[in-house]
Amino acid sequence: MDKRKLSAVPRPAATPDMLDFAGHAGDIRHIVTASVDEDGAILMLNFFRVADLNQGKTTADFRTFLSKDDYISQDLTQEKTKWRTGSLQHMWKWDFSYCDYLWDRETFSSRRITRVAIRSDADQKIMEQFLQPYMEQDDKYSPWDGVDRFQKSVMDKRLGKKHKKILDGVDTVMEPVQEAPEEFFNWLWETGMSFSRYLIYKEIKKGIAECVCTYCKKIGDVDRSTIRLRNNEKGFCPFCGSPVTFKARGRMPGKIYDERWFLYVDPMESGFLLRYFYTYRKIKNDGLISISINKDLVEHKTQEEFRTFVTFRDGKPKCDGYEWDCYKGKGEPRWCPDTGRTWHEQCILYPGNLPQAWEHTPLKYSALEVLSSNIPTREVNYENAMGEYLRFPKLEWFFKMGLNSLAIDVINDSHYSTMVGKVNKKGETIYEILGLTKVSTKLMQEIDGNQYHLRLLQVAQMYGVQFNAETLKDYYEEFGCNTDLLKQASRKVTLHKLTRYISRESEKYPIGEQNRFRGYYGRYRERQDPRIERKRNMAKDWLEYLGWCKELRYDTNDMFIYMPNNFKNVHDRTAEEYKALQDKKAAAEKRLMEKLAKKRAEETRKAMAVLFKMNEGADAFSISGKGLVIVVPSGAADLKAEGAALHHCVGTYVDRVAKGETNIFFIRKAEDPDTPYFTLEYRDGRVIQCRGMRNCGMPPDVEAFVNVFEKKMNEAVNAELRRCS
Repeated sequence: MDKRKLSAVPRPAATPDMLDFAGHAGDIRHIVTASVDEDGAILMLNFFRVADLNQGKTTADFRTFLSKDDYISQDLTQEKTKWRTGSLQHMWKWDFSYCDYLWDRETFSSRRITRVAIRSDADQKIMEQFLQPYMEQDDKYSPWDGVDRFQKSVMDKRLGKKHKKILDGVDTVMEPVQEAPEEFFNWLWETGMSFSRYLIYKEIKKGIAECVCTYCKKIGDVDRSTIRLRNNEKGFCPFCGSPVTFKARGRMPGKIYDERWFLYVDPMESGFLLRYFYTYRKIKNDGLISISINKDLVEHKTQEEFRTFVTFRDGKPKCDGYEWDCYKGKGEPRWCPDTGRTWHEQCILYPGNLPQAWEHTPLKYSALEVLSSNIPTREVNYENAMGEYLRFPKLEWFFKMGLNSLAIDVINDSHYSTMVGKVNKKGETIYEILGLTKVSTKLMQEIDGNQYHLRLLQVAQMYGVQFNAETLKDYYEEFGCNTDLLKQASRKVTLHKLTRYISRESEKYPIGEQNRFRGYYGRYRERQDPRIERKRNMAKDWLEYLGWCKELRYDTNDMFIYMPNNFKNVHDRTAEEYKALQDKKAAAEKRLMEKLAKKRAEETRKAMAVLFKMNEGADAFSISGKGLVIVVPSGAADLKAEGAALHHCVGTYVDRVAKGETNIFFIRKAEDPDTPYFTLEYRDGRVIQCRGMRNCGMPPDVEAFVNVFEKKMNEAVNAELRRCS
């Protein structure tokens, strides 16, 4: 519609009969008039606010123009033309609605109350004739139901045009993309999902089991004396020799559901395309097969779900993502702009067409295909890996050296910086980057060490402790990344002797409850090996025991004290001695703080006596006219009694008062100076807080008293400073 032409239409004015009707309109909030232009192509609805009419105003609140395929509203409360594109159902900002819904508690239903009155039958007829295509015979609220349908159809057309423009752009981007090659799908099932192979067995007679291989699909009887069949153990298929996981048919869950995301890289003219395929394999038990339409033991599927177009400008990547979904929840599934609802970045990268796919990009020498080939069934956030490589190009050395676990830790750490074993990214050589010697670096390669192995080697190197591949793996398995043990091992005993001692003493060590427990997000997780848990608990308690010995001034050079026999008994006895020592220190500290608090209170009372020049003594200082007095506590006991009486925490301020960090005063009623009333904290020339019973706020008389106190304190202090200067 032509807004300039519409704004030139004369603004309507209320007629006398409308002013008269407004006087007894009741719950009606607006009166509407209707007219059409000369061609009958535009319907104009003028809305007059009843409250304004009752005040003698004749101008309309706003007006709405409706054509055959559009609508728009003009604000008439301002001289300057102002347009609104919302429908009449969404005029809340203008405090307009043509109906209210009230809940009837007796009938348990809502009823609609009209808040807009059409001025005359002629106006209503004009509206109904114009909106005839949108009217229905059973409309209860004519013609407003027709207005709603008309405006909704216009909104749908507007939204359709907007969506079409967006989706046409998506189609243009997707047009050059071809189907992924057959080689990728073959690799996906053969290598990427190779972990998802099972041999399902069921004993049919003693020593003979019927086996089904989910990989080669063969079914046959197997002599159990020739192959070890144990539920959930790893082994090899007796038919095809493929690595499998054994599953007892009678102990299978309803379904085994293995899923992975796979990433295929497509070359593009100005970068490359990352294509994410969601893949699953489902193995059903007998009960699920019996109730399923599909009677196959194994179901599997792969579907491309996400695409990310990566382009480079000045060496920096720009990513545009798309997902396979129903756009805005409507229509058939298609490629749509990515909404980020599903996290798919952890995936397995197909190395078959790399690095050719990104040959003309900064990732040409990233060697990510080497990492993927080294760990073909392990998921990695390869988008993070690409970004980390651009920031730290020497990351490719990790892939080529087989430091796969450490490389993944570095990739995952790119946004969090929480790695335990530190990597010096500014180093020039691999030894400077890892902070290790040549021998230790080779050891990391040999075991494919992670960040925790790196930290252990860095600390061991610092304290001269020697590891080999076997001892490092055993130490990490038993004690985790416990570097404190390494520090102790370098002082008095060898690491070998120390670990033997912990292993021996931990054989009967308590480990707590033995029941199963759940891990993150409620997922079931098996408890670790009790032997390992005992060793870790023992190592932690031994290090704690050495700290107690130091506090108790025991001679830890004596090996009977340093590594005692029957450690658990010695640990518990030493814990009691240490607790007694700490209690003794705490009591002495408490007495000292109370003594200092009392001294501080005496000094404060004397200082206030000088500042206020009062004659009553140092026990109470009054500010006349409020019926209240200020009392300085005599020590810690007064603070604790005040806190107990008023049920607040001033009793815990003893230390702060003793150190001179703050000052506490009691506000009492003049006629009852011994009864706690309010407690005041004064610090740095101002009142910090004033609390009464159960931390209640101040009434007006106390607040006025506190303001006068603060003012007098500051005046007195400033006067004293001027006198001293």
